[in-house]
Amino acid sequence: MTDDVQTDIQAVANIPLITTLLDVASQTTGMRFVAIARVTDTQWVTCAVKDEINFGLKPGDELELNTMICNEVRQCKKLVVIDNADIDTNYKSHPAPAMYGFKSYISTPIFKPTGEFFGTLSAIDPEPANLNNSRVIGLFTLFANLIAGHFNAFERQNNSDNELIKEQEITRLQQIYNKELATANEKLAATQQRQAELLQQLTGANAKLQQAIETGNMGTWSIDPVTQKVTLSDFIRKLIGFPLDEEITVEQTMSVIDPAYRVELAGVLNDALINHKDSDIEYPITNLVTGERKWVRSTGKLLFDSTGNVSEYSGILLDITIRKRNEDKQAMLAAIIESSEDAIVSKTLEGIITSWNNSAERMFGYKEQEVIGKHISIIIPDDRLPEETVIINKVSNNERVEHFETMRRTKWGTEIPLSLTVSPIRNEQGKVIGASKIARDISRQKIAEERLQNYAEHMEILNSIGQTISADLDTQSILQKVTDATTQLTGAAFGAFFHNKVNEKGESYMLYTLSGVPRSAFERFPMPRNTNVFGPTFRGEGIVRSDDITKDIRYGKNAPYYGMPEGHLPVVSYLAVPVTAKNGEVIGGLFFGHPEPAKFKQEHEQLIAGIGSQASVALENARLYQEITTLNAKKDEFIGLASHELKTPVTSISGYLQIIERGLPDGDRSKSFINKTLKQVNKLTTLISDLLDVSKIQTGKLPLSYAEFDLVAVLADVSEMLQQNSVRHKIELNYNKKPIIIKADQQRVEQVVINLVTNAIKYSPGADKVIINAGVSDKKVKVSVRDFGIGIAEDQHSRIFSRFYRVENLASHMSGLGIGLYISYEIIERHHGKMWVDSELGVGSTFTFELPII
Repeated sequence: MTDDVQTDIQAVANIPLITTLLDVASQTTGMRFVAIARVTDTQWVTCAVKDEINFGLKPGDELELNTMICNEVRQCKKLVVIDNADIDTNYKSHPAPAMYGFKSYISTPIFKPTGEFFGTLSAIDPEPANLNNSRVIGLFTLFANLIAGHFNAFERQNNSDNELIKEQEITRLQQIYNKELATANEKLAATQQRQAELLQQLTGANAKLQQAIETGNMGTWSIDPVTQKVTLSDFIRKLIGFPLDEEITVEQTMSVIDPAYRVELAGVLNDALINHKDSDIEYPITNLVTGERKWVRSTGKLLFDSTGNVSEYSGILLDITIRKRNEDKQAMLAAIIESSEDAIVSKTLEGIITSWNNSAERMFGYKEQEVIGKHISIIIPDDRLPEETVIINKVSNNERVEHFETMRRTKWGTEIPLSLTVSPIRNEQGKVIGASKIARDISRQKIAEERLQNYAEHMEILNSIGQTISADLDTQSILQKVTDATTQLTGAAFGAFFHNKVNEKGESYMLYTLSGVPRSAFERFPMPRNTNVFGPTFRGEGIVRSDDITKDIRYGKNAPYYGMPEGHLPVVSYLAVPVTAKNGEVIGGLFFGHPEPAKFKQEHEQLIAGIGSQASVALENARLYQEITTLNAKKDEFIGLASHELKTPVTSISGYLQIIERGLPDGDRSKSFINKTLKQVNKLTTLISDLLDVSKIQTGKLPLSYAEFDLVAVLADVSEMLQQNSVRHKIELNYNKKPIIIKADQQRVEQVVINLVTNAIKYSPGADKVIINAGVSDKKVKVSVRDFGIGIAEDQHSRIFSRFYRVENLASHMSGLGIGLYISYEIIERHHGKMWVDSELGVGSTFTFELPII
């Protein structure tokens, strides 16, 4: 290797950005081997390498020149690009791709400042690549020129070194004549003193300038074009995160710059150093310590020495992060304003419009150029102008106006409902200089609110009418209430409700009610028939509404009247709604008329249909109530008659059995059967008595014989009597050992206690005791009977005292008619007392009654 080639390798190595340049070339093109080579007519020598495919070359290594495409680049002095060597028409047969294992290739010539060919900037990769395009070719050409520019700087440095040697020689010669130049030195000393003073002044001024620069969020920088030494002020070092006391290289400064801007910045640097252009560029950086992203603006200028050579590339770096953020915010705000569905308008405090977005154009119909500079009153109705004064006064006082609902006028004169939010616009000093207004069209909201209000009113009307008619069980009353209410709701001149009814014999007849006119207005006309107009209603086919029934095609087609009979009230607007039962059967129809056209609307249909549904339920309830009332009356009549008729024969049977029992000898087997039969007859007698009591209660003829007696004695007698018949259960009686005198029907009270204790024993088959408690409090005696049996579910407590009610899910052997508790409850109620139950399923029950004492 010759000394010249070695010098060239060293010159390339001295280029400060050479590693970054190779990295950028590799990352931009995707080529994994990039090299700068010195190419002569006899040698190909590596100067710098970026190797990610383990090709194995390092600076100073040689390859055989005749095998290299670079030799052809040297000969023709033109760039060579190969995207895929396998298919390239010029190089698919060339030995180099196969020999060195590449498919994609690019090589551009590098020339010295003298125009002499230096070598090549080349890149290869084992895979095909898209290289033959202006971006990649431009990048490689730019980098080749940048390298050539550094060669020029390198040569100037060598020249400077030679000049320095000459100057040193001159200085040595000058020292010989120092004595002769003493006078000149004195003058020189004086001059130097003056220079020192000037330098001190300049240093002070420079310090003040540096302070002013850093106060303005900026710092200074410089690059020596020969040594590539970078000088940064403390402000820039802190901004980037560099230590304050370490030397910084160009590569280090490039590392903090956003990768997307590095190529552009390299181009700016190349223009400055090669083409002597001033620079001004904005780019983002990342602080190495905090990781914070900042935006900076860098301006640079070349300084030249007395010989015209570049002596320094320096400039100012300004932190523009806040400005950039504000620009981003402004851009985002502008995008939001333009894309907003709401109209956004700004104006001065005098009401002059200064901005007008797209939604404002759509909402009010005015183009931006039509309203800018005009007064805001252009869109305010005359009767709303005082609102603007109120709004401006609030904004001037630095107050917001939020969700102010009003009306505004469009270009076409129509008024639209809006919700306004108005905010103050302030300048940098915080002074209010205008207002920003956001207007939202609330037409749909208002329509929805109106519909909701109508719906709420309709629901309130329906509920009110529903409650009114559901509380009534009289058919004629229901019909009249429904007719009056619906006639009033629809605004009809008159209304009618025709109701089909079937009597007990199955005969069908029609009831009707009228509203708005006297009954005499219809008495001389026959009932409506199944004509073309009335038929759809009576058949339940749907609602019929006509703005003018006289123009309807179904009108006037039936004999004998062919329309309305003479003397009939005039009907133009017509509305008919069928009333149907749950099973779909038509039970009637609501008919409304008015002498003027188009009086009935769809909302009337919905209202009347809803009321008709409620009316059908109320009419069905009235029918069921009448049927139940009839059945109950027949049932009570049957019970009273049956129990009365049964009492005499049962009494006779009991007497005959007793006579037979007394006539049988003691050892006769038939005697035990007679005794069992007597017990069953006694049960039947008790049942008949209970049924008679029920009948008497229903007719209000249950007799009560009031007399004073000791309740404790009655409780004791009942306990003793029932204990004899109960083997399993022990009956406990708890009281305070003092008599409790009350005035009541002793036999009926005893009947109540017997019923409660008997039930307690009957419904607690797994228990062994029943507890009776008696006590006095607040002039009332309270008696409770507690068992530990099956208990009663909570949802049945309120029904347990009803007539013929039996607790659900009882065992089959627990027989009864469900009238004992009913009779007991009625007896206590008729004594002006109270009875209730406390029970838990599976735990037991406590039945309690209270009676007043004397």
